[in-house]
Amino acid sequence: MVREFHDDDEAIIIKNSQGEEEELPDLELDGGKTEAKIFNKQQAPLEESPFKVLLELEGVGSDEGRLGVDLVTILDISGSMRGPRLFKMKLAMQFLVQKLSITDRLSIVTFNRRAEKICPLRQITESSQTEIIDQVNDLAAKASTNTEAGLKLAMNILNDRSRTKNRSAAIMLMSDGMEDAESQAITVPVGEVPVYTFAFGNGSEHHEVLRGISKNSKRGTFSPVQDKDDLSVAFSTALAGLLNVSIEDLTLTVAPMNSSKLNKVYAGNYKQTNQATVMEPVTVSFRSLYDRETRKVLALLNLPKVDKRFGVQIFKVEFKYRVNGKDELESDERIINVTRTDNKQIDAERAEVLAEEKRIGIASSITEARILADKKELAEARKTLEDAGKSLTEIDAVLKAQVDHLHLLMASQATYDSEGQAFALALEATHESQRAVALPAGIPSGFETPLMEEFKKQAELHTADPEGYKIPTPEEDKKATAPPPPPVPKVVPETPSRQPEKGRALDYGQEVFGFRRFMVGLGSTIVEKIIEHDGRAR
Repeated sequence: MVREFHDDDEAIIIKNSQGEEEELPDLELDGGKTEAKIFNKQQAPLEESPFKVLLELEGVGSDEGRLGVDLVTILDISGSMRGPRLFKMKLAMQFLVQKLSITDRLSIVTFNRRAEKICPLRQITESSQTEIIDQVNDLAAKASTNTEAGLKLAMNILNDRSRTKNRSAAIMLMSDGMEDAESQAITVPVGEVPVYTFAFGNGSEHHEVLRGISKNSKRGTFSPVQDKDDLSVAFSTALAGLLNVSIEDLTLTVAPMNSSKLNKVYAGNYKQTNQATVMEPVTVSFRSLYDRETRKVLALLNLPKVDKRFGVQIFKVEFKYRVNGKDELESDERIINVTRTDNKQIDAERAEVLAEEKRIGIASSITEARILADKKELAEARKTLEDAGKSLTEIDAVLKAQVDHLHLLMASQATYDSEGQAFALALEATHESQRAVALPAGIPSGFETPLMEEFKKQAELHTADPEGYKIPTPEEDKKATAPPPPPVPKVVPETPSRQPEKGRALDYGQEVFGFRRFMVGLGSTIVEKIIEHDGRAR
């Protein structure tokens, strides 16, 4: 069978200053940048000792704009989607279409027993928005679920594009049920394309398939959506990131120096290079960063024993990245210095390091509890969460909310099977990737960016009033999420120099006398301080 070729992607047409239509030229944007913070103690004892370094990388977007996005949505219209699920999917698509801009293109693929392209990659204009929404509203649910066919068709649409220069691409896949026996969606190669998956309803095997697809992709996320939850919110979280990518292909290399040993690097589920020895560097591949999104890396070292106090370089950090499809790499290098000392009062561990250690520990406990619950060992699972919760305080509000809610969903095996497992999988996904997903029941993930928060609020308002709510424009989004201006530095007024009045000579004797009186006063103060210090010493 000959495969159909999908080279019907539309050109991006704009109106020039004369009101004539022309194709948008390739953009040459400088793009964003990466900012790094490093947290560690400044001192370490002379004896061999463990040492911790926390690295925090943040993406900072560009004010110049962004690359256009080519997005393909894959929508499940099998029979199990009838009713409220199909209605919610249509609402979510209405919101999504209206949040895309004129530089973006959207294609819609539907699947049940077979896959179908509802529309090619279309430029988002007022007229195409209306036409696409009408096509979505006409969808009806029937037949079975061939997820593989839908994912393959979406990949073909992106691979066959005739216009790809300086454009980013992504897939959003929404399904509610087990795929057909002949469907093997997790085996479809997705290459460099991020795939955001959304799982309606329950079923561990169904969740594992969609979760596996997102993990196989370059920077996708997995979001379970309970029937009572709002799909628009889940869509909006993923879309806010997709439309706000500031950094691509980010890699971080950490290397021990001067006989220090690098024992462990905690960086979630991101790929790391293997060390031949603990003296070798480790490189972590983070892929992308959204504007004002962060990645944290906790490095555990061992410092060798030394004989005397001195300052030493123990650790080197270098990161590289790409922006807006450009090939050139930016790089930065930081050296971490530590004073080895026999002072018994070494600095306390940094609060930022302790907080990240706690988050890593809680995430591990969530996974452990989920595995126990999957084995029907619910009492042990609850105890695992209770033990983890003992370390949490008021300042750990996000982690506490996550643990408490999962514990609540483990009240019975039936509750866990229907809601708890999906919630646990979503928690694992967000902590492993350090990227926000829309968690059930509105529990925060702790990784939301300002634009995600704004999109989520808009999605909720649109769902409540789809006909009356006016969705904000990109310019309004930018204004609503702009970082606060830096504080204005307090200006101390200078003492004005004394100037002679016009027509009057300056009384030089008065100036000299004033200066002498000032110096006498200053000398008296110094003498008093010396006497006071000498008295304390005695």
